[in-house]
Amino acid sequence: MDYKIVDLGGLKKQLEVTASVQDELVKEKFNSAYSEFQKNAAIPGFRKGKTPIEIVRKRYGEEIESETLPDLVNDIVKGIFEREDTRIAGVIDYNLDPRKPGESLHFLLTYEIVPNVAPEDYKGMKLERAMYRITPEAVDHELFHIREANSEMKEVDALPDKAGIATVDLQVLDDKGVPLIGQRRENYRIDLRAKAPELEEIQGRLLKSKLGDEFQIELEMFDKSNKPTGKKPFRVAVKKLEQVSTPELTDEFAAKVSGGKIETVETLKKDIERDLEHYYEEKAEEELRDEIAQRILARNEFEVPESMVDDYLNDLIEEVKKKSGDQEVDVDLVKERYREASVRAVKWNLLASAIIQKEKIGVDDTVLAKAAEGEAAKYMIDRDKLFDFYKKSDDVKTKLLFNEMFNFIIDNSEVSIVEKTPTHQHED
Repeated sequence: MDYKIVDLGGLKKQLEVTASVQDELVKEKFNSAYSEFQKNAAIPGFRKGKTPIEIVRKRYGEEIESETLPDLVNDIVKGIFEREDTRIAGVIDYNLDPRKPGESLHFLLTYEIVPNVAPEDYKGMKLERAMYRITPEAVDHELFHIREANSEMKEVDALPDKAGIATVDLQVLDDKGVPLIGQRRENYRIDLRAKAPELEEIQGRLLKSKLGDEFQIELEMFDKSNKPTGKKPFRVAVKKLEQVSTPELTDEFAAKVSGGKIETVETLKKDIERDLEHYYEEKAEEELRDEIAQRILARNEFEVPESMVDDYLNDLIEEVKKKSGDQEVDVDLVKERYREASVRAVKWNLLASAIIQKEKIGVDDTVLAKAAEGEAAKYMIDRDKLFDFYKKSDDVKTKLLFNEMFNFIIDNSEVSIVEKTPTHQHED
């Protein structure tokens, strides 16, 4: 068997292989395929499994060898890459020359290799970790949304006050009042309680309107970065008016929303405060890890295999398709929008893996047991069953391995605590 590897620049390479049918691997693979076929062959004139191998080769050789070629090529490539100590990132192109039984096989494989990443400057960083202080305003913010989620909606002919939502059709007009084609938005919901200066005028008009009314108004337009671009005339058709009745914050309400587990408003507030503390603890940890990743990415430059980025994007597209149900997904738009983030994700995975390998970071039963104990207490499930599951789950082990890597970096960095307050504003 003859082969050569040509460097195509960057991470791209091309493997050219020529293998004779007398090569040991080729001969073994084909002979095994012929023998397997012979065992089950039912050819007229011969008992099942007793057809001479020469007849099998003559009648079915082309079909048998053709079906065997993909596995054979895979074994050949695998052996060469093991011999060359090559980590392949992905296949770009593959061409196998046509052949007949008895002829040599010849193919070209264009591929990318996984870069040899040597991570640097991931120790001794000066980092900040947020410590969020849960304020009464933050609790009130959550209470506001709990009450909103339990509001009652009643359709009315006119809204008596701002506690309402209007559903309208919006049509952009030209300077002469003619509707512009393609610039219509139907069933647009406007919350009259929303505190947005750009909505004040239309909110005021809607308060004076009745169901079925139409009126014209000039509204401010905004670009993609939310900067105002000037006013345009609109025709507004009022299609639905809904009065919102928000429940009072009482002990009865606290019992209702908690399913009877909480009896008073004060207890509900304390429960919300605990939930917020847990949420912001996790948020602070995520922010710290994001900062670590961004810093290390900025300090380590290397080429990322396009094939790995494509694989990442394809997995992302499949997830988008699952979530979209019957709706059509613009694949090109998804690729364009998420390509930069995908490159960053692939690069970080390669860097993190290199750090884990360099520092010999691992996950043993002690780490698994500690994780199982924490999650079991949090979700009130059996610790031993969870531990057994963790021992068998590669996904869990990978997640914990990355956790251990972050812990290692944090332990080898200077971390200062910065007090922060959630940015929620009180909402009436």
